[in-house]
Amino acid sequence: MPELPDVEAMRRYLLGRGLVGRKFTGAVLDWPKAVKGSSLEDLVLGILHKHVQDVARRAKFLMLRLDDGQSLVFHMRMTGSLLLERSATPRHPMTRNFFPLDDDWYLLFVDPRKLGTVQLVADEALLVGNLGPEPLDESFTPEVLMQRLERRKAPVKALLCDQNVIAGIGNIYADEILFSATVHPLTPGGTLTPKQGELMHAATVEILTQAIDKLEDLVSKGGPPTESAEGLGTLKVPRKANAACTKCGEPIQRIIVRSRGTYFCPKCQT
Repeated sequence: MPELPDVEAMRRYLLGRGLVGRKFTGAVLDWPKAVKGSSLEDLVLGILHKHVQDVARRAKFLMLRLDDGQSLVFHMRMTGSLLLERSATPRHPMTRNFFPLDDDWYLLFVDPRKLGTVQLVADEALLVGNLGPEPLDESFTPEVLMQRLERRKAPVKALLCDQNVIAGIGNIYADEILFSATVHPLTPGGTLTPKQGELMHAATVEILTQAIDKLEDLVSKGGPPTESAEGLGTLKVPRKANAACTKCGEPIQRIIVRSRGTYFCPKCQT
């Protein structure tokens, strides 16, 4: 599933490809169920002849801010991604919806499992206003992390994945953070020590930052980079039960935490 690093890598890719300043000239909605919050006609007419002024991200949402103050907001869900290509380039076979732009460019919404969404909003806060802090903002400190977790009885793995607690972290990177910080995924959030909070905070910043840098080059292949063969190769926690721990060599265990498959080392994470 695309998480903060994947979506941020997509944002940087779109900026680097020159999406800002381009004008929408239409929309081809072959998978109309992806459109949320408005009719197909309203979305198409709402973006027609509008220029992209900025490409922003909040948590796992990617927002194309238009010159009329509205935003075209994408959520990738399990397998979504965006590609910016010349119209003459063969479209990715899993393209579900695409948006013609000026100068013969296309913005492609690629989504093998057809779970991603797109909507046109006048106020981004309606979608993201209640989300937790961004873990890569300077204001996100170890103290803020501990405040978000204090008095919480839920497993820390579940809390890291709760977008109202911290924005943008999902299943894969929660495992990576806990592994790096040597914290067991079932540890109740409110029982973490200040030292564990410092380790988790440092791991969060380091892992997400490194992941963005590593995944940026993989976005153009048109799939969630984390779940590609190359993306999985960047992870420190094997996503397979009984695989060898990359630290100690002991078998990795898999458990279910709040419906999420969770991988950890029972020797390193106590």
